[in-house]
Amino acid sequence: MSPPKYFPLKVSGGGRIDIPSVGFGTFAADGPGWCKDAVLTALKSGYRHLDCAWIYGVDEEIGQAIRESGIPRSEIFITSKAWPHFYAPENMELNLDLVLKQMGIDYIDLWLAHWPYAAMPISREALEKASPKREERGQLIEDGKPVKDWAHTSTNIAKQAGKEGSFVPTWKAMEELVKKGKARAIGLSNFSIAELEAIIPHAEIPISCNQIEVHPWLPQNALVEFGKNNGILTTCFSPFAGQKADGSTLLRDENVLKLAEKNGMDVGQLLQSWAVQRGTLPLGKSSTPSRIKSNLDIKKLSDEVMKDLDTMDIGGAGRTIDYTEAWGVPLFTN
Repeated sequence: MSPPKYFPLKVSGGGRIDIPSVGFGTFAADGPGWCKDAVLTALKSGYRHLDCAWIYGVDEEIGQAIRESGIPRSEIFITSKAWPHFYAPENMELNLDLVLKQMGIDYIDLWLAHWPYAAMPISREALEKASPKREERGQLIEDGKPVKDWAHTSTNIAKQAGKEGSFVPTWKAMEELVKKGKARAIGLSNFSIAELEAIIPHAEIPISCNQIEVHPWLPQNALVEFGKNNGILTTCFSPFAGQKADGSTLLRDENVLKLAEKNGMDVGQLLQSWAVQRGTLPLGKSSTPSRIKSNLDIKKLSDEVMKDLDTMDIGGAGRTIDYTEAWGVPLFTN
């Protein structure tokens, strides 16, 4: 059986929409014009799913690429994410409006909360003028760390800090964006099992997805399985992993290189195929046209190859994106 080209995504009213099973990541632009050129190449190569976020600061370039591609907006699935200092319910819509304005579009297909903690803005006025540039975000910073909005932080994280908090009011504000037609589906990113469990009983509109770091070093089996059991699709950022403290990378891992060569595949193609075959959705990023194209060319892997990749799990040591210390927030805990 061929790998699926789409996964079902839960939406309001018990419905489903199709989301392309491979997305193109737009995080970390490599200089002026990087994102527009890369997204345009991706769209021309056949991608119809773009993974974005307000904090990436490339919404205008993405909008330009979409218009230049000539592909109708209705044929492109666009995900974007709210940043934590917009989590007060009265500010959530403003963050989405900023994204829509910069991209030049009328709605987002999937709107996610980027992290399970909430931060304080300087003021509503600062948010209205905010841009993702560090000095212009409108985010309240003290001693180099974001000031926490404990009231709208997940109960799990707030409790560990001796505070009271709940993400539920923010989720309710996200539901209103669906009712207004500004988002087709809503979900979360970097939420743990405990944090998902706290929202599910209160969700009138279902949690459609949870976007987390997933790759063979960090397969997140329990969290992926929890998602499957609750109708929550796992989308995978950094499916190629980042660079570890010792300088090692998954893309240069000897076992991965051997498996890719043995199967006549690029390394990125191999890793994305592994992700899709597990029932998860990879969001690989590249600025090289040939790799952009090959990363989309998902192939069915043998059980032996899947098992070889499955055995590369190194637990928490495999995590390459972690802002716990930088932000002073206990992330990734149940």
